[in-house]
Amino acid sequence: MKLRHLEIFHAVMTCGTLSRAAESLNISQPAASKALKKRRNEAGF
Repeated sequence: MKLRHLEIFHAVMTCGTLSRAAESLNISQPAASKALKKRRNEAGF
């Protein structure tokens, strides 16, 4: 697990949407989505 994935997850929970979270982290929405998908796969969901 990478710290960045946790940062993205936290931002989504704080901001309420993936788009707002990505904007707050200055990354694209597809990049945030890809990171969350990778984390979900690592966790086995």
